[in-house]
Amino acid sequence: MDRLKTLVARRPRVTIAMTAIVAAIVWLRCGSLPPGLVDDDHRPSTVVVDRHGEQLSEVRSASGQRSETIASTDLPPTLVLATLAAEDVRFRSHVGVDPIALVRAAVHDVRRGRIVEGGSTITQQVAKLLLARRAKGRLARGWGAKIDEAIIALRLEHQLTKNEILALYLNLAPYGNQIQGAERASRAYFGRSASTLTPAEAAYLAALPQQPGRYNPWRDPAAARPRALHILHVMRDRGWLAPADYAIARDERLELGRDATTMVAPHFVERVLARAGAAHPARIETTLDAGLQRTVAGIIAAHRSVLDDHHAANVAVAVLDVRSGEWLAWEGSGNYFDPAHGGAIDGVISPRQPGSALKPFTYAAAFERGASPARVLADIPSEFPTAEPGVLYSPRNYDGQYRGPLLARAALAGSENVPAVALASDVGVPTLARLLRQAGLTTLNRNAAYYGLGLTLGNAEVRLDELVAAYAMLARGGEAMAPHMIRAIDGRPQPAATPTRVLSARTAFWITDILSDAEARAYVFGRGGSLEFPFTVAAKTGTSQAYHDNWALGYTRDVAVGVWVGNFDRTPLRDSSGVTGAGPIFHDVMLAAVERARGTLPIGDRTPILAPPDDLRRVELCAESGMTPTDACLTRVSEWVPAGTVPETCTWHRTTDAGVVTAWPEAFRAWAKSVGRLGSATVAAASADSTPRAASLSRAATVDSTALAIATPLGGAVYLLDSSLRPEFQALTLRARGGASGHREWFVDGAPIGSVSGDDTLKWPLARGAHDVEVRDDAGHAAITHFVVR
Repeated sequence: MDRLKTLVARRPRVTIAMTAIVAAIVWLRCGSLPPGLVDDDHRPSTVVVDRHGEQLSEVRSASGQRSETIASTDLPPTLVLATLAAEDVRFRSHVGVDPIALVRAAVHDVRRGRIVEGGSTITQQVAKLLLARRAKGRLARGWGAKIDEAIIALRLEHQLTKNEILALYLNLAPYGNQIQGAERASRAYFGRSASTLTPAEAAYLAALPQQPGRYNPWRDPAAARPRALHILHVMRDRGWLAPADYAIARDERLELGRDATTMVAPHFVERVLARAGAAHPARIETTLDAGLQRTVAGIIAAHRSVLDDHHAANVAVAVLDVRSGEWLAWEGSGNYFDPAHGGAIDGVISPRQPGSALKPFTYAAAFERGASPARVLADIPSEFPTAEPGVLYSPRNYDGQYRGPLLARAALAGSENVPAVALASDVGVPTLARLLRQAGLTTLNRNAAYYGLGLTLGNAEVRLDELVAAYAMLARGGEAMAPHMIRAIDGRPQPAATPTRVLSARTAFWITDILSDAEARAYVFGRGGSLEFPFTVAAKTGTSQAYHDNWALGYTRDVAVGVWVGNFDRTPLRDSSGVTGAGPIFHDVMLAAVERARGTLPIGDRTPILAPPDDLRRVELCAESGMTPTDACLTRVSEWVPAGTVPETCTWHRTTDAGVVTAWPEAFRAWAKSVGRLGSATVAAASADSTPRAASLSRAATVDSTALAIATPLGGAVYLLDSSLRPEFQALTLRARGGASGHREWFVDGAPIGSVSGDDTLKWPLARGAHDVEVRDDAGHAAITHFVVR
């Protein structure tokens, strides 16, 4: 009876003790984790890749580690088994702390007389890694720290699934060489994702976290080999690896690689990271084509000696996909790692004066207001009022020459300054500035009066990327699209901009057709220069005031390319223009970009970039008056005009007994007199044995009753030699029309150079100086004209 009373008296104390034990177990197992321990806003390193997945750059995490995460739903099975064999074979069965492993480790340590095994589970190691991350590497040591790790391990097991814990381990474990996480380590050491590893590779990778410094694969690839073989042995014994597969893995020879340290397109990567903002994503998929980018770098290097001759230290190149608006190549300076010349400056976004590269938009503004390529523009000495009262602006052409009446096609193709200013005066500078802003040029932040008529000649500073995008708008038929450089961020696709119409399809076609007309610009630039290609390209060059900058821009149906050459410190270039400086680089980049876009060079493909709109028709016009030609019009051109228009018959030229008479409009009389073309008759008949100097050197050319005439070269034309091209690539096309049928014999400066049949052309290699060219037919008719090569 007394014993029963004693038990009854003790029951409350036993109950309290048992309750306390249970409460302690519940607290240990179900207690809360330190705030933010698992959900800490840990930002891994950011990997920036090109459109094909090739790495461009890696920005390390805040801790200085290179890392890449694996989701708990995407754990590589082979790597998981290798990791369990290496670290915790009972992981799937214990509750976070493994007493059996602790006892086994203690026995081994006692037998060896030193600590050789820790007994920590993967969950305990995760707890340690999480605490270290939270403390920014300042990890506490001793028994107190071990107890904290054990408690956190128990709670992790309660709150997370086994796969989630494994994912934490594989994402946080150190793998040497400042690499954190198995996925990043797999890419660094084997060059591919952890999901593709063989058992031998997975075992090798699983061996590293135990002693990442000792097992460094880049310092001693064989150091981790014994531990990797032990892991394979455990996998076999556990039944996780078939004996046959074990034998293969044991004998497998691993091919270890090393991360490339070269950064591709650093200026572009900087822009991409800036656009990604503070989110610091793990992976950014860009639009860049790394292969094309390397080709661009090689092209610039190949032209370096010529650039040095021109005292040009910096080069910027941008290539845009016309259809998608994606940047394919982006070179900011020519050498990012050249601090002496500001290599880290991004010239693609640095505003500079574009010179004549803005002229196409002046013509586009005029075409939108009813003008056409057949409009006659006055290339004569002219003065234009400015915003400042009493001050007049008198532009001059690049070569100091005036060519009288020019059709808009020839004026734009030849990049003449005076006609462009006259056109800008007609449409108004505010209209031109508004169009440029609509085309995407954001740097025009002053009013129209500030720029004045010089805006058409490029006196305002613009960005290369925005100018390339404006040219791409022309290639799209007048539709602008904001370019973009990011395809996806952490797998989330980034939306592309919606196109907006800036110009009519007709205007875009006219501008494109003119810029791709090599024959139309030949009277100034000659043939065979850097703006000519074996396929259709619309191209334009520009040179800023005082030769500080030169540009070359152009486009096909596939790509738009822009090149700027100059110096960031604004030192003037020497003997360099858009044709000789940026032009050759533009030529090579365009070839590479088109080949990359199409897979091959479309040699011989003369398909127009834009199809002519249905409301246009092609007609023959007098090359001087832009009217329907008569028999007296000796030079004619073919031009696209609105379908409903019928140009009036030419009133400038008429045939008399003395030859062809030109009735010059009043605006051109002074110019005609200055070049010797004002008189009762333009020419007189020439005898078969007359010398070139004996005949008139007018643009109308010598002619008799059969109207034999020289179509090219035009009288008074100036051709510029391109120092960057071999002489054999620079030739002038000689062409005549009219006269008797049969053969025609050509003479330059009185010396015969060859004969052709009918309307066939003849090539004559350009030579510096003033020249007379004469053609004679079988009937003894002759025509002569004069031109200059510089």
